[in-house]
Amino acid sequence: MNERVIPWQPTVIAGPKQALLVTPETAKMMLKKSKRPLFVVGPLLKEDPILSLTKDIAEHWELPIVTTGDAYKTFKDLGVDSTHYGVVEIVNLLKDPDWKGVKGEGQHDLVMFIGCIYYIASQGLSTLKHFAPHLKTLTICKFFHSNADASFPNMKDEEWLKYLEKMKSD
Repeated sequence: MNERVIPWQPTVIAGPKQALLVTPETAKMMLKKSKRPLFVVGPLLKEDPILSLTKDIAEHWELPIVTTGDAYKTFKDLGVDSTHYGVVEIVNLLKDPDWKGVKGEGQHDLVMFIGCIYYIASQGLSTLKHFAPHLKTLTICKFFHSNADASFPNMKDEEWLKYLEKMKSD
């Protein structure tokens, strides 16, 4: 038999709706088009330069921030206003189209994630993909998230820092 064996690639077989690989320019276009974006920041962002870049991105785009895990204390120490939810809790709220959002102005239409633990983020993004059709998801992590609507590709730290730098401007 001359059948070619294709190795298992989870990002290829994750389901019918695959994430779009995006550049910072495409991610910024998504932010510009959204009416009520939300920035979910995970506990992996505790040190500079990633911490400062995340803060600068949130300030530039005037994004409300939801911190998960112990990221709340880190952002509070920086003087950054954020709301704290557990990852499961914020995903459950985002699934509800009648939820009024973190500022009470209405459900969010775009949620951007950074710094969440990969396997937890993957499950949360899968849940949103299947149960929150009113919502677009974007990840600006250094690893590709196949369950997001759009995601940065896998990259090394240096390239990721350049991508995040580009996110700080229009």
